[in-house]
Amino acid sequence: MKKLVAGTIVILVGLALIYWQMREPQAVTTAAAPTLPTRVAPTAQAVELAAAQHKAPLENGKIDPASDAFTYHYDERIDQAMTAQAAKCYHGGLHRVHRNQKVKLGYTTTIKDGVVSVSDVKVIESTISDNALVSCFAREAAAATWRDDALPDYVSKNETLVIRPERGMKKFTQENLDYQGDGKIGKLEDPAQNARGSREQPAEQPVLGE
Repeated sequence: MKKLVAGTIVILVGLALIYWQMREPQAVTTAAAPTLPTRVAPTAQAVELAAAQHKAPLENGKIDPASDAFTYHYDERIDQAMTAQAAKCYHGGLHRVHRNQKVKLGYTTTIKDGVVSVSDVKVIESTISDNALVSCFAREAAAATWRDDALPDYVSKNETLVIRPERGMKKFTQENLDYQGDGKIGKLEDPAQNARGSREQPAEQPVLGE
C-alpha cells in the first residue's frame, strides 16, 4: 500500500513539473539578418584618377607599355591598321570568298621613335585557295605603319592576325568605302531611274488613252 501511495506521489510530481514547464514562456531566438555588401559609387576623384592613368605618360613623355593607355594607343590599333592595309587586295566580285574562310598571319611589330612598323610577316594558316590573294594580304599587311610620339620604343614578336575577308575586313574594303547608299527614300522624281534606288516603287505612269 505504501509503495502504491509513493508511486502515485511521484507521478503527480512529474505531471506538475511538466505542467509548470509548459506554462513557462519560451525564449524566441530571432536569426540575425544577413549583412549585404554595400556598393559604393566611385567618387569624382577616382574617375579622374582612372582617366589620368589611361593617358598618363612617363617622365620621359612616353606611355608605359604595361598601362591601359598603351592598349588604347597600340594594341587596339595594330590589328585594324594591318587589316585595313590588307583590304586593298580584296575587291570581291569573282574573287569573293566564303564568309568563313580566313588567313592567319604571324608577324613582329617594332616601335622606334614613335613610328610603328610591321616585319617578318608569314602565313601560318589559310583556308583560302587563292594563293595570289593570300600573298597580297601578307604583303600589304606588312606595309601597315603609323606614328604616335607618345609610344615608347618597343618590340613584340610572335604576334598573330586573323583576316576574314567577308567579315571583319569587309568594312575596310574600297567597295564599302565608296558605297553611297541607294538614293533618296520615297518615290523617284524620274520614273526612268532604276527603281532599286528607292525603297518604294516609282510613281505609276498614266496609261495612254485615259
